[in-house]
Amino acid sequence: MASVRITCWFRLAGVILLLSSCASLTVTDTNPLTPGQLAPPGAESLSQGGYRVPGLPPHAEAPDLLVLVAMSGGGKRSSSFGYGALKGMRDTMVPTSSGPVSLLSQLSAISGVSGGSFPAAYYGLYRDASFGKFEKDFLYDDTNAYIFGVYLLPWNWTWMVDPSVGTNDFMARVYDHTMFHGATYNDLLAKGRPLVAIGATDVSYGTPFLFTQEKFDLICADLGSFPVARAVAASNGFPGLFSPVTLTSRTVDCGGRKPGWMGYVTQAERNDPLSRLGRQAISADRYLDPEQTNYLHLVDGGVSDNLALRAASGLILEASAVPGANFFANVRRILVISVDGEGAQDTSAARRKAVGGIFSLLGLVTGNQIDNYNFETLQLLTEQLEKLQDEIGKARCARGPVLNGARCDDVQAKFLHISLSGMPPGPDKEKLLAIPTGLTIARDDVDRLIKAGHDAVTGSVELRTFLAGYPPNSTPRLAGKTRQAARPKPGAEASVAE
Repeated sequence: MASVRITCWFRLAGVILLLSSCASLTVTDTNPLTPGQLAPPGAESLSQGGYRVPGLPPHAEAPDLLVLVAMSGGGKRSSSFGYGALKGMRDTMVPTSSGPVSLLSQLSAISGVSGGSFPAAYYGLYRDASFGKFEKDFLYDDTNAYIFGVYLLPWNWTWMVDPSVGTNDFMARVYDHTMFHGATYNDLLAKGRPLVAIGATDVSYGTPFLFTQEKFDLICADLGSFPVARAVAASNGFPGLFSPVTLTSRTVDCGGRKPGWMGYVTQAERNDPLSRLGRQAISADRYLDPEQTNYLHLVDGGVSDNLALRAASGLILEASAVPGANFFANVRRILVISVDGEGAQDTSAARRKAVGGIFSLLGLVTGNQIDNYNFETLQLLTEQLEKLQDEIGKARCARGPVLNGARCDDVQAKFLHISLSGMPPGPDKEKLLAIPTGLTIARDDVDRLIKAGHDAVTGSVELRTFLAGYPPNSTPRLAGKTRQAARPKPGAEASVAE
């Protein structure tokens, strides 16, 4: 018992020292694009280069395979489950002409919101060195202690008197100190694929906002110099608990430039309330107009897109809007994996007269309401991928009957939903689903969630079946395991293997 008290005192002392050093923090804002970064007027992109998927070379081992992973919100429950899923992808092999390689090494992009942004950004920076370190740097750490320090330690009360400083600015400094160590998006750019797209919500418009150069183009800002920790803080800015992360728009410096895809959106599409491309163009117009948008106020990404899929689907929509665009020209296989750490829905308010305090109410609004409509996001992306598969096949066959040794119509797009709710029924599943959405959870729960995420990937029959078709007449293997050992229970879909 005495040793536990000593450990707690040392932890508290460490939190106090860290947060006291953050008391006079400098809040990082956006930097405008330089004249050399701006593309010529009328170009397909508003700026040149930068952190965007088309600007990152495809993997040499499987250049015609596009793998997109989306990590959901849900605090450290989702962080742990998502991290385990990355480990499962490391242990899943993709057969290529040069020999089997890990699925993880072939990821094109990872999108993450809220709790899912932590493993996405951490892996994006440290790659294989993440494994064994992420637990210590974040998952096992008592992040709630830092939050208490922001509110309870007097020297951190700058946010109470200075409107340019918010509570989440202090958390950005914490994440930088414990995990990201001054890293910017230029550091991520140097790593190449996978691109890491951290998602937040713009409360002014209620829409998702991704930390990618495509989105920063809309405010004429340079993402490269922006701190990774600050993007992660914005993605985790639970409304009410944390203040928004505020960014300054620089569109007055862009000379009226617009991304090329917007020129292909017709007025009829803009007037059509059911046109997703038209809605996307209208949203972009609001950012590009300095009379409408001077600042972005960003909060938790889960508020608008808890599965981290809607913003990613928007990027696919933009890329496919341009006739003859070469983004998908050499793609033959598309795999989208949704890693969903959503827990059990809290319905306890329906059994009591009082809802509870402000945080209880916010939790119900930003939790149950969002999760209740996740199925629409899943349905939307499935339909979008089916359409994209047909379009790619037609474009390939217009070039010839055989391309790079494969039939022109040999195109497959697959959406795979891997979730905690897909686990086989049992007490372990119920316990994991009951873990609350927070930034401190028990170490044993972290370990169980990591294993659940790993086994959900390696035990997915759908994933193995899809990879068996890349290239034809080959089958994927699991590193260090036989396929029989990884086979899930009969009837389980993307579930945890025994």
